[in-house]
Amino acid sequence: MPLGVLESSSTHGHHVPGTVLLDTQANTAELELSGLKKGTGKNKEVILVPQPSNSLNDPLNWPLWQRDLILLVYCYATVCVIGGVGPLLSSMALPIIGEFHVTFTEFSLLTGYQLCAVGAVGVPIAALARKYGKRPTSLFSMSAVLAGSIWAGRAQSYGSLVGARVFQGLGVAMFESITFALIGDMYHVHERGTRMAVYVMSQSGLGNLPGTIAGKITMDLGWRWVFYILDVFVGLAWLFLVFFGWETAFNRNAIYNLDTNSQDAVEDLVPEKDKPKAEAVQDETLKTTMTATTATSYTRESFFSRMKPFHGSFSDDSLVKMLIRPFFCLLNPAITWAILIVAFASVWVIGISIVIAQIFSAPPFLLNTAQLGYIGAGPTVGGFLGCILCGALSDPIARFFTRRNNGIYEPEFRLPLMALLPVVSTIGYFCFGNLITQGKSPVAASAMWGLVFVAVQVAAVSTGAYIVDAFRDISVEAFIIQMTVKNFLWFGFSFFLNNWLAKVGPASMFDTVGGIQLGLSLTTIPLYIYGKRFRAWWHRNNIIGTAN
Repeated sequence: MPLGVLESSSTHGHHVPGTVLLDTQANTAELELSGLKKGTGKNKEVILVPQPSNSLNDPLNWPLWQRDLILLVYCYATVCVIGGVGPLLSSMALPIIGEFHVTFTEFSLLTGYQLCAVGAVGVPIAALARKYGKRPTSLFSMSAVLAGSIWAGRAQSYGSLVGARVFQGLGVAMFESITFALIGDMYHVHERGTRMAVYVMSQSGLGNLPGTIAGKITMDLGWRWVFYILDVFVGLAWLFLVFFGWETAFNRNAIYNLDTNSQDAVEDLVPEKDKPKAEAVQDETLKTTMTATTATSYTRESFFSRMKPFHGSFSDDSLVKMLIRPFFCLLNPAITWAILIVAFASVWVIGISIVIAQIFSAPPFLLNTAQLGYIGAGPTVGGFLGCILCGALSDPIARFFTRRNNGIYEPEFRLPLMALLPVVSTIGYFCFGNLITQGKSPVAASAMWGLVFVAVQVAAVSTGAYIVDAFRDISVEAFIIQMTVKNFLWFGFSFFLNNWLAKVGPASMFDTVGGIQLGLSLTTIPLYIYGKRFRAWWHRNNIIGTAN
């Protein structure tokens, strides 16, 4: 029972996928594993998990600065897509309602229908990404967002604006889900926590930044100019992806995947000088994948080859089978838990952006369009600080628990960070609703909105790192079904949030929200305790394999 994580009694001597020897400084088995590649510098005692192959085209062998550059490109694109498409409308409510003569609920459905489109297209996008790689799907997605943004700025009716928002939604799915798996493609376990925090910062931490600026632009130039300016930023993101959004999918021989193998095979991983054909070594009991692409290669693809939109197929499975696979993830208790945690943590903050104009444009606040935009400063700052906090804590906490566990890493060591969630979410929601009911300063309410945004970062970073480390082989499917459920939940909530607020008032509404968040947060405890048994059960029964 390593630090409260219950061992599985049915693994028959083989380690559970996700459980790996990570820190040789704390484990006497170092001599036995001297053939494994390790980190450098301060990470010289850290075993690289997964092990990089012998191919220079393996993303794990790319220089770290190039991997970080690709991540930075996707971070910029994600800020444009998630922030520029989702909450952008929150400060534009009054002029759009006035021009198209619609109600607050109909205005909210401009976001609701867009979220519905995101959820509907998610599973096909995931199947295509798994089959043909992440580059073609990211280029399609960014193109759809750019086309939808151009359309939105020129929309002359409510129906046309709805159509533009739906078209934008076709491109959002990629950046809300599959891009998380890029971190598993490009980084080793000990590098992922900080990068996950950086990506979450772009996805949600800075998600309200465009909306904060949009209010002032709307007041001075009109709401259409918000989309015109967005077109420029999205266009730049499209160019960056064309040039630097290289394919990160790589079919590495399964023997190198120490984190996903169902039994130890490290004895086959010896230095190249001792075993020149190590790449060809295979354990018959290990599942291998298309090893032709992992043959030893000392020549890396040229820059122009990396720019190709299509790099072939990465799986022999049919698209029909891949369309089914994400739904099997719902049978996994750990993934279902992560879906609920992230979905509800996110849906409430999106809900705030939906009702923000209804709250603060009415007495006693009477805020104008620009001031409604400034309310978004709270979540922008809170999200930014929350991601910095998560980035500073995620990897060190995991390393601390690993050293205490004699160098053995368990993915559940990502979950102690979740202890912050009930604190910031309940305090934030309770205070947010009551400050509004009492007519207190909108600045104070904005600060509380920022506090609950910290909870979103904590949930996303902790669960995201956990899924990648515990179920990296199905991380694309896990993140896409998480996104699909989350967006359909958002879509459903957009029909009644405004009416709920009008009926019960801000204090009652957000007290209820805070209570729900507190209850959900407490479910982390049993997941931490039984997580390893869930992993063992999942891999032992090969449930995803039934979809193949």
